[in-house]
Amino acid sequence: MHPRRIVAIYGKAGIGKSTVSSNISAALSQMGEQVMQVGCDPKRDSIATLCGELKPTFMEKMQEKRKVAEADIDEVIFTGFNGVYGIECGGPKPGRGCAGKGVNWALETLDKHNIFDKYGATVVIFDVLGDVVCGGFSQPIRSGYAKEMYIVVCGEVLTLFQANNILKAVVRLHETGVDVGVAGIINNMRGVEHEQEIVEAFGKLIGVPVIEHIPRSKVVQEAEFDGKTVIEAFPGSEQADVYRRLARKILENKDRYIPRIASLEDIERVIIQVTETELGDATTPHYR
Repeated sequence: MHPRRIVAIYGKAGIGKSTVSSNISAALSQMGEQVMQVGCDPKRDSIATLCGELKPTFMEKMQEKRKVAEADIDEVIFTGFNGVYGIECGGPKPGRGCAGKGVNWALETLDKHNIFDKYGATVVIFDVLGDVVCGGFSQPIRSGYAKEMYIVVCGEVLTLFQANNILKAVVRLHETGVDVGVAGIINNMRGVEHEQEIVEAFGKLIGVPVIEHIPRSKVVQEAEFDGKTVIEAFPGSEQADVYRRLARKILENKDRYIPRIASLEDIERVIIQVTETELGDATTPHYR
């Protein structure tokens, strides 16, 4: 058995990081891995398609307890598709606390009780909100749980700029001695014109490779409507093959990169250059 892999997948809200994470987890489970997916987003929808429905969160169950016992944690770890384990950190009620602190508390508790060892996890996937990489949401990488991270993007300029902000957190943590790097970019495509070329150019700009382009497909929505991953609902589909290929790449990847930080102007310039090259037209409108 190979050493446990702990991977953090970051992305801004709405980019599809939970869809990507869950299908990776499902695919890895079919490759013989014992996977645990940890949802680090107050929306608590990370493991919904793995487990068929929204599940109670760590915060919901634990915030009224004075002391959390191991048996309490077992109550919020659920078994989903093909034996994948899932847990949602959750967050406080709106206006009543910091969601990042909730993630911090949940991860420290899991670590204290050696939960990954107890459940025999060979791969742990942290599915993390990346809109604001505060202390809590950076906890999976800041505290050394995950030494490798992937960023889910698309070809939209503001999404790429938000990804760039996540990269700033990685650089700052690396400069303080934290052993973490970016293992790759995942392009979860939205149908933007010249999207593959734009994201590839962004990867070259920041010095991090794109490891997969995930095409937009209606089977993703159809699977989620049934409360399932694509891997479970449409195992013979081309989309399922894409997720399996991505899972294999992650499992075999040994590379990590410290990214270069780009400005919004840098990102806009790259997009314009790609568009002009593809269209052969120097009259491309400015993105701002």
